[in-house]
Amino acid sequence: MNEVGTTVNDTDGSKLTAWDSHWGKTTNTAAFEENTPLQDYLQAHWSDFLSRAITPHCTTKLIDLACGKGILSELALTQGKVASARSFDIHCVDTSFNAVRDVAERLGITTAFQADCASLPYQPNSFDIAVSQFGIEYAPIHAAKEFARVLKCSGTFAAVIHYKNGAIYEDCYEKQQLFENVLSLNLFEKALDAFTAGYAVIDGRIPIVAFHKADADFAPVIEQYKQLIVSTNSPSKSLLVQILNDMGFMYENIESHSEDEVKAWLTSTELEFNNFKNRMSSMVNAAMDEEQVGQLLAPFLAKGFSKIICERLSVKDDPPFSWFVQISNVGA
Repeated sequence: MNEVGTTVNDTDGSKLTAWDSHWGKTTNTAAFEENTPLQDYLQAHWSDFLSRAITPHCTTKLIDLACGKGILSELALTQGKVASARSFDIHCVDTSFNAVRDVAERLGITTAFQADCASLPYQPNSFDIAVSQFGIEYAPIHAAKEFARVLKCSGTFAAVIHYKNGAIYEDCYEKQQLFENVLSLNLFEKALDAFTAGYAVIDGRIPIVAFHKADADFAPVIEQYKQLIVSTNSPSKSLLVQILNDMGFMYENIESHSEDEVKAWLTSTELEFNNFKNRMSSMVNAAMDEEQVGQLLAPFLAKGFSKIICERLSVKDDPPFSWFVQISNVGA
């Protein structure tokens, strides 16, 4: 566990995960596209919930589980000020070091921790409110015992959770399949072979016939890549086109770019493709059906929570995109 303040260290020393890499690079506070009807809907939904959950002129302690870059913490801070809370203490937890560091620095929250939601660093009955947006479903289902453990019996738990076979699920699945198909072409490997051969010819290290062989191996892969672009209507299509154009420009103007520059671009682009595919895959795998939501509720029911709200959220007439689960006690 890391408490993140002005000085932090990534104590596990492990390679960045797909999500940690994402949070380290994006300026977005949400994991999905910003400035959309979906984001507006969720912001209004959470603002309404927080306005009711945070009691005016009282002491409140809130935990943002799997917080990402703290979009809920930011809304809670605003609502805490509106409610004139006597003391409003926000704690943020995420497995991503980059995410909690950003929360600490951007929102000034000193109690932001890099920790596993299945093993929370808190005493039982520590929090009045526990919230999560597209986060807790990535933890193993037994982590729900931890959510119930740290929540006061008078408290409220609320979460927006990926909906299996819903709108976001289908979008993520389509993108996952698309990027898996791209990566299966070995596009970047063949491009590297062709570029390497091209630079070797320029330097006089190999005969031109060797380059022709690498170029001949590269050409059909490019054609297959073009066919994938033509066949998809994914929002990611524009990115695939941009990669094709950038790669083609460097290939046609090979002498204008250093070999190290091109190799670094190919390596970083392939890594980003893999990270994106892995994020889409993790979203698909994390999405919950009704039975899994029931398993999430079980530890709260075992602790005595009796008021359950479980509904499907959708924007206008669109298919559902998430579950909204709210758990409290009657009269709370």
